Amino acid sequence: PHVQLAPGGDLVGQGIRMASQVYISFGQDFTNLVRKVSIEKLSNEAKKLAHPVMDRQDMANTLADSIIGHLLRPQEWETDPDPHTFFLDWKQVSQLCDLMLEVMKAQPMVLKLRAAIKVFGDIHGQYGDLMRLFARYGCPLEGLQGDIDSTDYLFLGDYVDRGSYSLETICLLFALKLKHPNQVHLLRGNHEDPTINHIYGFSDECRRRLREDPDDPESCWMRFNNVFEFMPVGALIEDKILCIHGGIGGSINSIDDIAEMSRPLRVAQVPQTEDEQKVTDLLWSDPTDSDNIHGVVVNETRDPDGGGRIVKYGPDRVHRFLEDNKLQMIVRAHECVMDGFERFAGGKLITLFSATDYCGHHRNAGALLFIGRNLTIVPKIISPMERPHMTWDQNITQARPPTPPRPVPRARGEGFA
Repeated sequence: PHVQLAPGGDLVGQGIRMASQVYISFGQDFTNLVRKVSIEKLSNEAKKLAHPVMDRQDMANTLADSIIGHLLRPQEWETDPDPHTFFLDWKQVSQLCDLMLEVMKAQPMVLKLRAAIKVFGDIHGQYGDLMRLFARYGCPLEGLQGDIDSTDYLFLGDYVDRGSYSLETICLLFALKLKHPNQVHLLRGNHEDPTINHIYGFSDECRRRLREDPDDPESCWMRFNNVFEFMPVGALIEDKILCIHGGIGGSINSIDDIAEMSRPLRVAQVPQTEDEQKVTDLLWSDPTDSDNIHGVVVNETRDPDGGGRIVKYGPDRVHRFLEDNKLQMIVRAHECVMDGFERFAGGKLITLFSATDYCGHHRNAGALLFIGRNLTIVPKIISPMERPHMTWDQNITQARPPTPPRPVPRARGEGFA
């Protein structure tokens, strides 16, 4: 078969590719660092090769490496002192979205994933919290600096809105997905919706920091939302754990109900059909306030007049869904919980939230779940901390107060710092 050389020494043909970088150990003992360098810098090895030919994957890798190198600095990242700038220009962000759209279109609506894997809940533009979780519990870098070679990463949506650093959050996650498409997995949340992120902060951040008109059809904000409408909405870990953003509501009864949703997936503000209700249930519904409340009830917190048809689902719904689909657990995000994670339905459902001190109001912790190869689930928590300056958008918070946390059981609700 014909074989051609791609940049970085990539060998294209029959699905085999050569890595664009090599690892080199300097020194003669075990105390020296291993360094990663471009394969093109090995002059003796590379000089015999023909002139490299550019392909789209190499363009994606180049852009992804640049973004990751700038943003993925868990130990030393600091906020930009100028709230009106962003390190990427409009053209680079547009290219990132265009490349990511191709990746998302090629993925199924329900991913099938393996353990070991780390699962993250809502981030909401709290980039500092994401860096803290990476710094304390490992980050998606290659080699000795990270654990991407042995651990997958799954994010459950709500990357943007309310926080001040939605662009850093979504651009890094998109770059990581480009760089590691089979190890980094992104699901859609209810804020990955133009109707929502137009009014909860992301549109304004794009306007201010990318100096664009979000309503322009060619704007980065429009491109981001185009990608969002093609994102997967569910993931199965080892065919035992279903991961989604919101819930099963009253209309989702099988994995096929999720897998068969058509794209581009748009969210109806008032569901009129069964299919529209399934989308609303998947992205917006919550568990009931306790294991003692069964069935499907109105979600008075999110939809007090019932017009949006947003519901809460009881533990009986969870147990029935798991039994019918031969599953063992649901992991979902979507609600602030005081300890960063919270169990429901006798432990068969876990709510996960990764941003701390939601909207500067609740002093909640943030968490990730590490799911080992033997499917042991280990919550890993960061506590809220004093911030040098407010990283939640206070104008949005005042105009649209945050949804309160899930009710905290009395046994641990009193005295939480």
